[in-house]
Amino acid sequence: MADLDATFSSFAAERGLEPVPGLALGALTPLLVESKHCQVSPAARGRLAGEVDGIVGHLAYTRNRAFRFNVALVEVPASTALVPRLFCIRSGRSTRDDEFYGFEARHSKLWTESTGLNQRFVISVSPFQDPNWMRQLFSPALIDYLATKPPADFSFELAYGALLGSVEDDDPGADGLAALCEATAHVATRIARECEE
Repeated sequence: MADLDATFSSFAAERGLEPVPGLALGALTPLLVESKHCQVSPAARGRLAGEVDGIVGHLAYTRNRAFRFNVALVEVPASTALVPRLFCIRSGRSTRDDEFYGFEARHSKLWTESTGLNQRFVISVSPFQDPNWMRQLFSPALIDYLATKPPADFSFELAYGALLGSVEDDDPGADGLAALCEATAHVATRIARECEE
């Protein structure tokens, strides 16, 4: 854990972020629900990338086995009315080892014409989501970005204005944390812009 602390400390200093000892983020997105509200620690807050502020931290929890993610959390409040839930999860990602019991929130799978995007991610949205709005959000530029640019293990979850980007890397180093922050900020900016139109 010392190396991880050093990585976050160095990353925060380099980017002008405020280090925080640990934050309880609450049950904002499915991954945070799975973690049973564990703290992200180490963590830092401030300008993640571009004009996007948020929190970056390390999330570790146990559900029959240990799970470790590095996460970036930003707020996109305007999204709640237009796209309450949008999950873009890396194909094959696991956040728990036990079985589901049928009490999970309902969602609908979103299919795009991009083979690269469909191979890389499983995308789902709230039931009865406006398909025209989703087509506008998933513009060719965003599809190309998601299919080719973010870290290989990047996923994001948007739930009621909270956007959580995540990567599954025990110690991604400063470059990995920067890539996580940039990918999360890119998605947040795209969603916010589409909400404004």
